[in-house]
Amino acid sequence: MRLRLVTGNAHKLEEYGSILRGLDCRLPLEELDVESAVECGVTYYQNAYRKARSGILSVPPSGLDDWIVLGDDSGLELPLFDNMPGVHSARFRYANLSERAALAAFLTEHHVLSTPARFVCWIVAFLPRSSWCLACSGAVTGIVTAESRGSRGFGYDPLFTPDGYSLTFGEMDPGLKDHVSHRARAARALWCSLQGALPLGP
Repeated sequence: MRLRLVTGNAHKLEEYGSILRGLDCRLPLEELDVESAVECGVTYYQNAYRKARSGILSVPPSGLDDWIVLGDDSGLELPLFDNMPGVHSARFRYANLSERAALAAFLTEHHVLSTPARFVCWIVAFLPRSSWCLACSGAVTGIVTAESRGSRGFGYDPLFTPDGYSLTFGEMDPGLKDHVSHRARAARALWCSLQGALPLGP
């Protein structure tokens, strides 16, 4: 049995691989880049479901016997700003800047040095030989600043410091981030659910 993650993001594929190894998941993880998997939902769940479903539909039924097809979506939410950018995190634009620079510019213009924030992730998994799917979520709270620190991770990681830590995700050792992140929490929940739904022995 194999895991297939519907994504075109190499960073995300690498991060999930590391998280799952830490959970002693011995199923190989591969990329399934489906061009039609457009993030047009209004919730993380809708986008994750759309990705996973597009992965299922892109493969002949005979090829799905040993696949668990995964789709995910995540975002950064600022409660003081109506939870923006939220589900639009990967497409957030402000003054025609990249996502991270746009958020930093937004906070600077609003004279905000730091503000409470949370990262949220949803994962949807379609099971092999079945129309059933599992959905799990994870979240981590912290603060976000306009000051970027660290070169690790991707996206908003250098702006986000999780509660209980002084390092941003961009400064953290990848092993530590893969233990505390929203993506890690969602993956742990999913792995527990999969073990209950499928024979996933070593």
